Formats: sequence, structure tokens, C-alpha cells
Amino acid sequence: MATHADNRFVFNLDWYDEQAEIIRKYQLFFYSVSNMIEMFDVKNQRIFLKKMEIPGLRLEDFYIGSKVTILSRILKVTGFGDERTRR
Repeated sequence: MATHADNRFVFNLDWYDEQAEIIRKYQLFFYSVSNMIEMFDVKNQRIFLKKMEIPGLRLEDFYIGSKVTILSRILKVTGFGDERTRR
């Protein structure tokens, strides 16, 4: 039986906020079985986006240097959030 952690992958993302002219850092949790994501704001230490499905987004879209669009924001994948995801 698969557990919650078995299908969760964690990625570090950057988003350039043009209004504030700063780079905002997030952790994205991708749940491969349900094809859902959740985002965590690293600086403010809080949930940024509650768990939701983003149609068309796949695990293969996440690799270092790739860019993914989530709710009209272009986010750059900068790293892996945990050892399991890196492997």
C-alpha cells in the first residue's frame, strides 16, 4: 500500500515578482498519484497555495532549470527539496 509520502516530490522554485522587483522563493509539493500541487512560501513560513490540481502539469515538467506556469506565474525550478526527490 502506497503512503502519502510515496507519491510526494518536493522542488525549490523561484518567482520573479516584477512589482516588488525581488525573487520570491517557494517549495512546491507535487503529488504524482493525484496530480496535485501545494506551495509553501519559504520566507514567510506559510502555505502559499493549498493543495489543488493543475491540469497538464506532470512530474516530468520538474527538473533543475525548467520553468513551469502555475496560475499565470512563471516559476523556475532551482533545486530538489529533499533527498528522495533528488534520486
